Formats: sequence, structure tokens, C-alpha cells
Amino acid sequence: MQILRSALDFLGGPGPVALAIALLFATPLIDRLFVRRKRLSFRVLYNSKIGLGPDQLHDGTDSHAPQLRELVRQLERMSIVVVRVRNSGNYDIDPDDFDKPLTFTFGDRVVWNARVSEAGSEELREEVRRSLQFFGRDELRVSLPTVRERVSQSMARLFRNGGDRPRAVVEPVWHGVRLESLTLRRKQKFKLLVVLREPDTNPTGEIGKEVKITGHLGGAGVLHDEKQERFLTLPRLTGGLAALLAAVLVVTLAWAPPSSDGSVACGTGPLRVEGSSVFMPTMAKIAEEYGKACPDAQIATDANGSIAGVRSVAAASPEDGLIAMSDGKQDVSDVVAEQAAIVVYHVVVHSSVGMDTVRLDQLRGIYAGAYTDWSQLRGGDPLPIRIVGRGGESGTRELFEQRVLGTGEGTLTSDDCRTKDRAPQATVIRCERDKNADVVREIAAVEGAIGYADAPSVAEARKTNRMTALSLDGKMFDASVGVEAGYPFWTVEYLYTKGKPDGNSLAGRFIRYVLEHDEARVRMTDAGYLPCRTPEGTPLELCNLR
Repeated sequence: MQILRSALDFLGGPGPVALAIALLFATPLIDRLFVRRKRLSFRVLYNSKIGLGPDQLHDGTDSHAPQLRELVRQLERMSIVVVRVRNSGNYDIDPDDFDKPLTFTFGDRVVWNARVSEAGSEELREEVRRSLQFFGRDELRVSLPTVRERVSQSMARLFRNGGDRPRAVVEPVWHGVRLESLTLRRKQKFKLLVVLREPDTNPTGEIGKEVKITGHLGGAGVLHDEKQERFLTLPRLTGGLAALLAAVLVVTLAWAPPSSDGSVACGTGPLRVEGSSVFMPTMAKIAEEYGKACPDAQIATDANGSIAGVRSVAAASPEDGLIAMSDGKQDVSDVVAEQAAIVVYHVVVHSSVGMDTVRLDQLRGIYAGAYTDWSQLRGGDPLPIRIVGRGGESGTRELFEQRVLGTGEGTLTSDDCRTKDRAPQATVIRCERDKNADVVREIAAVEGAIGYADAPSVAEARKTNRMTALSLDGKMFDASVGVEAGYPFWTVEYLYTKGKPDGNSLAGRFIRYVLEHDEARVRMTDAGYLPCRTPEGTPLELCNLR
């Protein structure tokens, strides 16, 4: 179930998954109505020798025995192919829709005659007859009336020659037929019957079986062999994926971790969680899972910033049911702090900057105004430096100022993050955004932008290739080494309450769930955070360093 829940979260949650299921079911219909809306289908229904021998033709008289023998010789080398052609799409097919006409060839067999049958109307029959063209290897083409006239002449010569082998019989030399300038209205169909003969050059007398049908509908069209039973088709593929996603969605939503087995200690009543906009999306999911297991608990979340959240807790009473989250430890009296997880941050730039590392002295110079254009640091074409920061209530900003800059970020000079529209005389272009997600979005949108955000948000934003995370002095965070690695920009996410909550209260039980329950730990790990409690329940030593 944890794997299914992680898969559902990876796909964006129930809403996007439900939309994906609907789109998968609709894909074959969209393909049929819009993408490949014109469909010409065919199927070979019959392909065999005519099957008439001497016993069927000879009635015991000898008046025409030589002619019959010659006729039998001819018929024994002849075969019939029946092909059904139909418009299986939802639109009419016109001559201009064909890039290549519908063409039938039969290996070494030559075409003797052809006819159109089972057309839905006389008009369609005449249309197909008009379109039918016979061609040889030299691509010389003739129409159906011409071919039939030659067949009549050949048969007449056969019976005039008596018992002698006809010398002047005009043999058919047509190796295929094609339907040129064919018009086929929606749902119209017909059968094409082609009479074929083995060439005299075939010494075995075996009747061939090869039938090759070619052609191409341009644009939004497809030529389809109805006899081909492919295992993997578009409806099967999309239907299978939709069914799989639906099963994951239904099972995941229907399953709730049972509270009766003691794995979740349920509380009742209302509870409010405020604070860090960085950690709040993960905390909201944890609170949702707890609510599913404990229906009598109502937990609300509000990403109002780390400092504002801790201030609210400090001003509240223990009975108010309030928990605050802070990016880093706050120096506030009369509150109790619990370590939740390690949060790693990155300094990030828009991909237009073209850098992947920065020295700390260079970074401090950027925020102090010593560098105002990226060309001063990397050379090349000019590109103004545009700083995107957080507001004064942000714990992330406080951490950045304390651990990285060693001083304040500077004054606000821009609203649009592109120009100094608030302070035209200022040296630095610097704007602020209240929420972590807004900072990430702005950096990804503004050329030359620089700012900071937590590692999970950066990892998600980097999928668009519009942001680059910078190493600081060539260093990145390494949990296995800890602070010895020298990377400064990380902290611990703290949970604050006014006094230590009663262990049986909703606040006490929910905090224990966040810190110790496997499902909450999995949520934090999947989001990119490092829980401060190990699976065995012991504290993570690294968390005590911040």
C-alpha cells in the first residue's frame, strides 16, 4: 500500500490520475474522430483456385473435346481472389485523400478479369468500375471494358481453333489492378473479385497465394487490414493503462490504515498547523493521512511562514490546539520544539546564467551590489542580475542570511523582479515573494534571476530545464558526512507547541504520528526530506547539529 500511495503521489494525486484515466479512455475515440479520422479497411476473403476439372466440364460427348481440354488446361491454372473494401471511418473518402492509390498485386499471377460485387448501390458499383485500372510491369494502364474485350477475343479464338493449340490467343499481361480517383462515402463497402492465371513460365503448375495490397491515405487517414490481429493495439494499450491507473486509484483511496491495530493513536477534535511554506505541502499530506485513519480528528493547515507560525504559538495557550513548523530553530520562550526532518536548500539561478557553481564571496558580492551583471562573474554577453528573495516572515530567508550571507539580504527595489521599478536609483534589482513556490516559479521565468529554495522544490522545477542549482564553493550537502562536508545551507524542520502537549491529546498524538509512524516518515522521505527519527525510533545525530 505504501508503494501504491507513493505511486499515486508521484503521478500528482487523485485529481490528475482521474483526468489521466479519462484521457486514456478517450484517446482511441480522439484518434478515430480527429487524428486518423479517415479509415479505409480491407480484407482478403477468398484466395484459391477456381476448382473446375474435366469431370465438371465434359458431358460424355466429343463434339468439343479438344476445346474443352484446352479450356480445362486454362482453368486448372486459374484462381480467384475476393477482397472486401470498406470505409470504416466517420468521414467520406475523396480522390484527393489518397497520396497513393489502392493497389492490388498478386505475385507472379497475372490478372485475367475482375468484377465488382455487393456494392451498396448501382452508383457505387459504377464508381468502382470507373476507378478500376489494370496495369502491367511497364505500368501501361487499361480500363475494365478493355480487359473484358480482350478476354472475349481470347475465348473466341480458343473455340475457333478446334483441337489445335491456339497460336494467336492474346494472353493477359496485367500484373495488378488499382483503384484510381476512388470516392467512397461513409460506411460504403464493396467486394472486388479478381480472376488470375499462373504464367506459362511456372513449370510446377502450383497456384500462387500471394496478395499484396498497398496505398496510402494522406493527412488524417489510415489504410487498415482487418485481418491483422495485432496483440498490442491503441485501444488495448490505453484501456489497459486506464484500468491499471483506476485500480491504483480505487484501492489507494478505499484503503485507510486501521486505527484498531494500535499503529495510529487517534485523537479527536480540531487542530491547526501553521508555519513553513516549504514544509507545509508535505505536512498537509501527512495530516490528510492521519485524518483518514482518525475520522474524528479535524486538522487544518496554513502556510503563513515560519516566523509568523512560531509567533502564533507563543501567543496561544496550550488548549488552543496549535502547532507551528519552522525552518530552523527559533529563539522563543515558553514553547517546546521537536525535531522533524532535515531540510536542504539550494541557491538557484535561471538557466540563462550558464553557471553551476559560485563562491561564497561572489554570492555575498551579488547581494551587496558589488556585482550587478553576470558578465562580471562569467564573462560573455551582458545579463542583469535579478535577485528573488523571501519576505521578512520567512524562516528560509533567516537561515540564508545567518548561514550563507552572514548579513541581511538587502532592501526591496522591484515588484516585477525584472526592473528597479520601486527604487530606480538602487544598485541591485531585488524583489520578494511570500511563498517558496512563488520564488521557484519566478526564478524559472526571469532571465538572470537568482534566489533560493528547498531541495525538493528545486528538483521538481529543474525538470523543465529552466533552473540550475549552484554548488557553494564547489560543495553540496552530504548526509553521510554531515557538517564536515562544509555545505552551509541546510537546517532542521522544527515543530513548536505552547508547552508540552498531553500525550493523549490530539496535538500530542499527531506529533508522535509525524515523528514516529512509518507512513509519515515515508511521506517525508518521498518528498526529499531526511526524517530525524530512524525506523528504529532513535534520533538522527545529524539533526542535533542544527
